[in-house]
Amino acid sequence: MLRVLAAAACLAAVAAGAWLLWPRGPELVVEEAKSGRVLHRSRARPGERFTLSYLHSVSKTRVRGVFEVAPDRFLVVRETSFGTPGPGLPEPTKEDRVEVAGGVIRVFDLDQRLPELSFFVHPYTEHAVEIGGRTLGLSAGLPPGTLVKIRIR
Repeated sequence: MLRVLAAAACLAAVAAGAWLLWPRGPELVVEEAKSGRVLHRSRARPGERFTLSYLHSVSKTRVRGVFEVAPDRFLVVRETSFGTPGPGLPEPTKEDRVEVAGGVIRVFDLDQRLPELSFFVHPYTEHAVEIGGRTLGLSAGLPPGTLVKIRIR
């Protein structure tokens, strides 16, 4: 009986140690949608931001979106910038806080909530994600037409 109790105590200690070392909380995940292959994973803390940028296929100008991690695991669009309005880009309204400088339109104080981001990458779109000071180039490392998802899980 003493051996059984000792073995149970040992297993409990190992489980507790593994629980302390295992990453807890939500993670920001960038993955190939079809295969589920994870391209990036990091802890997602509410209020943290990341930037998704790409070259617009029609206007050939750089588009940037700043996203924030919400406490309920949604992604919140906080800012977007682009060279000219075009297909798939927002049309600023009178209510939006907008700045136009150096040929770039920046729309601030946005509050659009998304459960995830998904987009197709191609070599000419030059998609990249900047997370925690690190840039992950997506278009160069993935086959053309790959569907990428960014979400909190």
